[in-house]
Amino acid sequence: MNNKLLSTAAFAASLFFSLTSTAFASSECENFKGCEKKFCEIEKQLAIAIENGNKRKENGLTESLANAKAHCTDKGLEKDLREEIKSVQEEITEYESDLAEAKRDTDADKVRKYQKKIDKEKNKLKRLESELSDLVSNQI
Repeated sequence: MNNKLLSTAAFAASLFFSLTSTAFASSECENFKGCEKKFCEIEKQLAIAIENGNKRKENGLTESLANAKAHCTDKGLEKDLREEIKSVQEEITEYESDLAEAKRDTDADKVRKYQKKIDKEKNKLKRLESELSDLVSNQI
């Protein structure tokens, strides 16, 4: 039982450090735009995988970085962002419809659930629109 608790604590600690390292890596890349930012983020994740001895993740990130460097264009990123923005807008529309139905049914749990989903998607939409704006202004 003690080993199980220790194992769970070790897993939680490694997850915490992995998440904070990824967030830190992302903040280091904020000065870059477009493909350069993408390369930076992958390189930071790769460094973390190497540091943690995660060979499987290292191999995957090495391949991702090579693919990104071979195929990434700012125009391609712009297209992808526009598609993702459209998808998120469609999700918001669906959730708003579900929210209206939940309100008609006076189902408070579903109202909260759909409002939470809408808020999450709207935050995602703002982030994507900001990324797109930064990318487009960088191309000018």
